[in-house]
Amino acid sequence: MHINSNRISRSVAVGAAAVLAVGLSACTAAESGDAGEGGIEPMSLTLGHAYAPDSLQHRAAEQLSELVSEKSDGAITIDVFPSAQLGSWEEMQEGLEIGSVDIVIESLGSLERYTDLAAIEGLPFLYEDADHFFEVWDGEMADDILSAVREDSGFLLIGDLYRGGRQLNATRQVDDLSDLAGLKLRVPNQQTYISTWQALGAAPTPMALNEVFSALEQGAIEGQENPIDVVRFSSFYEVAPYVAETNHLFGNFHFQLWGDTFESYPAEVQELIRDAADEVSADYRETSITEAEANKKFLEEQGVT
Repeated sequence: MHINSNRISRSVAVGAAAVLAVGLSACTAAESGDAGEGGIEPMSLTLGHAYAPDSLQHRAAEQLSELVSEKSDGAITIDVFPSAQLGSWEEMQEGLEIGSVDIVIESLGSLERYTDLAAIEGLPFLYEDADHFFEVWDGEMADDILSAVREDSGFLLIGDLYRGGRQLNATRQVDDLSDLAGLKLRVPNQQTYISTWQALGAAPTPMALNEVFSALEQGAIEGQENPIDVVRFSSFYEVAPYVAETNHLFGNFHFQLWGDTFESYPAEVQELIRDAADEVSADYRETSITEAEANKKFLEEQGVT
């Protein structure tokens, strides 16, 4: 990709400083039959996410399902629903609260409407690079943040599925800050994202991910920002053939659960699910890093610039 990434990143960082100054189930588990060989009562869980069936997120969901089944000798099953089949991520999170959904794959920032603490995920240019991000989120500070989010919002986040840096993807070339003026840009429905892009001169438009492709195709929006794998596996490159490598945010997905529900499970079930989530997280990070270059090469071959 031929992109003036350094120039736009420096320009955006200046604008981002203005934003930083302004403001920072009951388990749907159906129990039936006898306990499995390990003494675990049969349990059926539901996992939803908004991403495509061939996405890295879906692969993680399927891997979690397989590992949990394996570790429980088949007593615990997880049914996976991709592509927002269970609703938008906002609706799925509401499902966690009422017990109609058990697990959702989403970011910390998606909980911003429940707790201001989640806004940290959406603040731009907090990290110098991926290594700096790992230094923070592999340490005690991350544990403290997620514990505070659990206490403040009720949501429990386990695992850390590294997403990579977020990039700007548009229907026209964006080389510097002036090119952002008036750009109709899809953002998640999170106030930190909205405020950031408003401060940078764009016209942010909150929108569900599964609506983005058609909105780009029809001209309702002119761009979106996400990690490079989302540009590829959501096929956004077909209707928005320009990518500026801004790395304005680094972040993780997590397996989100309703804390009280999860903590009502037997201790061995909680440990089993946490262990499986940790295994998935390790594989996800490695895959996310190694596939990033392959995804860029794929996009270049499709004519993305």
